[in-house]
Amino acid sequence: MNKVFVTARGTVHSWQCDHMGHVNINAYGALFEQSIWHAFNHIGITPSLLRRGEIAMATVEQNIRYLKELQRGDVVTIQSYVANITHKVVTFEKELYNAETNELCATCTIVAVCLNPISRKSRPFPIEIYNMALALEYQKPEE
Repeated sequence: MNKVFVTARGTVHSWQCDHMGHVNINAYGALFEQSIWHAFNHIGITPSLLRRGEIAMATVEQNIRYLKELQRGDVVTIQSYVANITHKVVTFEKELYNAETNELCATCTIVAVCLNPISRKSRPFPIEIYNMALALEYQKPEE
């Protein structure tokens, strides 16, 4: 089982660029936000599970590091992995690459909590989700 998985692919459009012609922070946020739903799905937190109201998810922390500029027309890929899982909290690390050059352009850490959708208080993940995320937990080697 591949512990690092693709969670988004996209293209930078001119309307996503700032006054200097680089991708704006709103666009980075949107790319990482889209990728979190794919990461959730990858560990069993599917759209149908969320729609049934069995659990809810809340991002409680998000940190983005901008490493290399992207410009309109650039094609990007986001790879993700489970960096840490506890019974109620999952941490994903995400890496955004320029798909043409394979350069790392941004990273994002997202910490999300499993919630009871009615009380809005934290609750344990369903055991199958916890076990899937635990099996995928990965510590990237230092470069």
